[in-house]
Amino acid sequence: MDFRNVLRKNAIRTRFVIVTYLLLMLMIGLLVDSAIGANPHLSLIDNMLAFLTFQSLPIASLIIVAISIVLLIIVHFKGHKIMLTGMKARLINSEEPLNAQERQLLNIVEELSLSATLGYIPKLYILDTPEANAFAAGWSEKNAFIGVTRGLLNQLNRQEIQAVLAHETGHIIHGDTRLTLYVGILANVILTVTNIFGSRLYIASGNRGGKSNDAASKARLILIVLNVVLPIITQVLYFYLSRTREYMADAAAVDLTQDNQSMINALKKIATQHETENFEDGSTGRAYRKAAFIFNKGDSLFSTHPSIENRIAVLEGKKTF
Repeated sequence: MDFRNVLRKNAIRTRFVIVTYLLLMLMIGLLVDSAIGANPHLSLIDNMLAFLTFQSLPIASLIIVAISIVLLIIVHFKGHKIMLTGMKARLINSEEPLNAQERQLLNIVEELSLSATLGYIPKLYILDTPEANAFAAGWSEKNAFIGVTRGLLNQLNRQEIQAVLAHETGHIIHGDTRLTLYVGILANVILTVTNIFGSRLYIASGNRGGKSNDAASKARLILIVLNVVLPIITQVLYFYLSRTREYMADAAAVDLTQDNQSMINALKKIATQHETENFEDGSTGRAYRKAAFIFNKGDSLFSTHPSIENRIAVLEGKKTF
């Protein structure tokens, strides 16, 4: 597997998703401004250009941007804590008595941190659940940590556990938690604004009397159409981004360990357990955590992870993503 090539492709795809979200947000802001305060003597396009160039004050767009910035700041400082909410997780501390399994796990994390030249060692949590899974959160010394389930420790050997932890270290190196949280915020802002102005404003417009404003009416009509299609578009983009980051973390695991077979074996064992047992309602089944785990069921446009078959094919060099 060519790690540098994977990074290059992933960077292009990530930029595409982020730029698309930002363009959607810009378009919706300008449509809302036009729906509320369009100049009746201008076309919809001319009104949007006037707001874009500040010939008219784009109040709605500025409010949307301000709300987004505030939410992004909150997520930046608090978002990583969401991952452990509602989970029975124990912090593994080298200063406390540890059994052989826990000591081995801590040693692996320390080794990988040195290999990755992180400059710090992420905190390590063990989750009390039989499900074989793992996840990473955070992106700096202050907030980075890795969570590993008891089920994974009991079912995988040392090399396979090392591969899984290398995968999670890859997520930390590339700031995947931060990226997916940011994109999630942008998606929610887009959908919330579109829902409010695409339905309520349009309905309210039907009760208005007085002079017709063609540009405003068109803006409201577009918003109500977007209210129907944007939930699908934003989800497809979000899940597409999540799947590409999983491929990149797999590549990072191989790069750190110089061993693709252990990653392949780990994925097979984890997938086999999930096929024979149902953990959907377990403690790790929260929707906001699914994208962070090393494994999640599904193989479609609305899946957070690629299929195991595709991931293994890429790891074996039989397929590119």
